[in-house]
Amino acid sequence: MFTTIHIPINERAVLVRHGVPVRALAPGKHTIWGGGIAVQRFVVDELLVTAAPAVRALFPAEWLHEVQLAPRQRGVLIRDGRPAKFLRPGTHRYWTVDATVELRVFSVDDPMPELTDELRAVIPAGELVELTVLQHQRGLKYVQGRFERQLEPGRYVFWSHPEAKVSVAVLDIRQQQLALAGQELMTKDKVTLRLSITAEYAPSEVPTAVHAVADVKEALYLLIQLAARDYVAGVTLDELLEGRDAMTRHLEHLVVPQARQYGVTVRRVGVKDIVLPGEMKTILNRVIEAEKQAAASVILRREEAAATRNMAQTAKIIADNPVLMRLKELDALKDMAAHIDEIRVIVGNDGMHALMPALRSGST
Repeated sequence: MFTTIHIPINERAVLVRHGVPVRALAPGKHTIWGGGIAVQRFVVDELLVTAAPAVRALFPAEWLHEVQLAPRQRGVLIRDGRPAKFLRPGTHRYWTVDATVELRVFSVDDPMPELTDELRAVIPAGELVELTVLQHQRGLKYVQGRFERQLEPGRYVFWSHPEAKVSVAVLDIRQQQLALAGQELMTKDKVTLRLSITAEYAPSEVPTAVHAVADVKEALYLLIQLAARDYVAGVTLDELLEGRDAMTRHLEHLVVPQARQYGVTVRRVGVKDIVLPGEMKTILNRVIEAEKQAAASVILRREEAAATRNMAQTAKIIADNPVLMRLKELDALKDMAAHIDEIRVIVGNDGMHALMPALRSGST
């Protein structure tokens, strides 16, 4: 009894007789005598060899190669110059019947090799960390949960494995705005009002900003809120309205040093709006109106007194110099004549002699 077996070029096989591996079969036609024949086939295109030890023992040495990868090593099978299989630590056997197949071994303690699209396609996502830190960002690299170093702008690729799991946190370092709107506060004289405060800040020490507090923005919010309450509770409404700059200085004095401990630089903090209750606003407007009216009355009386003093001084000068009075009359007549076409002056004899001195020598 004969059995004919055909092995394609991309396969290798093992002849099994009555369940026992007998010999390896290369590509081609094989005629086998006897019964109880079976064939176990292997596709060499799959690169990795998966076979029982008794079967592998029948393969010629040039058919496959065995490699042992250490815990901190990784391997990539290359075929025709392109990455094809990724190998983790352990024992691996791969077909070498294709001369273009080669193994490249990498150490996870060394920098990641240049990551081409083909190589990225075969490396599992859990074996690497790849990211780009933009110009306005900074990255924080952690290995096994421990902070290792800060990453400046650029592209990064790291090995990541069970012995050294890598993670990266990215933080925006651009200037940001924080608004505290509608803070209800009570002044020293028991007036309730609402304040709106704004602050501008930016992370300056990135590791500190991430590690010192859980949320930098929330920490700053609470810090400014408490500083504002502390100041408003110690001043009256009038002092608050007249001294907004003083409150800004107070906030900066308390907030800026504490924010620096959070790894944050506060560049500006101040009061945006002060909103009073409706009835307090009406009362304040009345007070301001009364103050302005009183000030206007004082100014008016001051001006009237000054005018009276000037008139008294003028009258005294005219009384002492009658000719000056005559000159002022003539000056007034000249001004009047400039605005009318004709003027008639009616005077008595005394006035006529004053106007026409030549008549004094004639008859009366």
